[in-house]
Amino acid sequence: MKRSGFGLLVLAVYGLSLAMSGGVALAGGDGHVRETIKHAKEGIQHEKEAIKHLEEAVKGASDAHAKEALEHAKEAVKHAEESLAHAEQAAEKKKAKGK
Repeated sequence: MKRSGFGLLVLAVYGLSLAMSGGVALAGGDGHVRETIKHAKEGIQHEKEAIKHLEEAVKGASDAHAKEALEHAKEAVKHAEESLAHAEQAAEKKKAKGK
């Protein structure tokens, strides 16, 4: 994969994780929160698939920037998963208070 194409793919993955974590934090209403969490989970799965492809593209490559970008993408997924876990906890607490 060309370096510029790889960079764009990593940027897209990272952007998705940022948008996803922000969307979970700003969601309002119980039904909307559940729907947002569902989409966040789907987004994380897509990111993980993209990272698998990035790992294959970087395999054997000597481009340090590409490898660093891959590590940043992995960190972004980790942070997105942490954000999702917090959103799920908050939704459960709100649901328990509402009863």
